[in-house]
Amino acid sequence: MTDSHEIKKLDSGFQLILITWVAIFCSLGVYLGVCLFLKDTFPSGVDDGFLLATLKYVLLGLSVVTLGGVHFFKGFLLKYPGFARSIRPVIPGQHPAVARYTLVVIITSALLETIGIYGLILFLVAGDTLFFYQLLGLSAGAMIVYRPRKEELKSLFYRMNQVG
Repeated sequence: MTDSHEIKKLDSGFQLILITWVAIFCSLGVYLGVCLFLKDTFPSGVDDGFLLATLKYVLLGLSVVTLGGVHFFKGFLLKYPGFARSIRPVIPGQHPAVARYTLVVIITSALLETIGIYGLILFLVAGDTLFFYQLLGLSAGAMIVYRPRKEELKSLFYRMNQVG
């Protein structure tokens, strides 16, 4: 089974994972700050209604595709840990499950952050603050739903130990 030393290594690795996730989550606050700072002074660049409507639908579609992709991507990476042995641990002596889970968290968080970036793009192009707030909220909500969980790390740890 597992001893307390391995569990302590998992806990310390999980702390680093949480710090990484919080840093990525806080970047959404930077986007919000940019929008609030530029809201009244930034002129809208595009006045074509059809182009703006098309851009909104494209970015909304990309957001939906991103959400679905993250759901399946995270599930796939956590379900099949067998080929993860080649990932090197961030800290020497750390279990490969921590390195694998760190990679999963960084990739999924970055993908979910792009939803907020889509809103920022539309704000910078058209000055549309409402759509920016909606996509930023969707991004933040999705990042909270797909936040790192210690149970997922432990489950990955046990499965990787069973695989070999």
